[in-house]
Amino acid sequence: MGTHAMIGFYNHEDGSVEASYVHYDGYVEGVGRTLVNLYNTPELAKAVATVGYLSSLQDDLDTSIADSVHVNEPTVPYESVEDFMKNGYDYCGAHYLYLFDGFGWYYACNDTDPRFADLEFELKHAA
Repeated sequence: MGTHAMIGFYNHEDGSVEASYVHYDGYVEGVGRTLVNLYNTPELAKAVATVGYLSSLQDDLDTSIADSVHVNEPTVPYESVEDFMKNGYDYCGAHYLYLFDGFGWYYACNDTDPRFADLEFELKHAA
């Protein structure tokens, strides 16, 4: 059983979010840490958020794509950050939402406070 996640990229021009689905290891120490450590620029964040589907997020995006069970799955569009927060969990039972706002990564978990928290801060201060 996987920990499902959505990886979103915020579009500053129209306020929308485009998101990709990740099937495995969606928790903060999995996908979250990989995003902060390896996909922490606007270009890399947008690349991973516009893939559409990943079985797992690995250190190299091309490898992640090649190893995915499904290919050419569309991204999931959201009209706003609020729309992403409200409906992102419903897509394939996502447990975590990740959002790059152009400057850094944020995350939300459907088990905790229903707002986005600074992902890098959380990883640095986790016990």
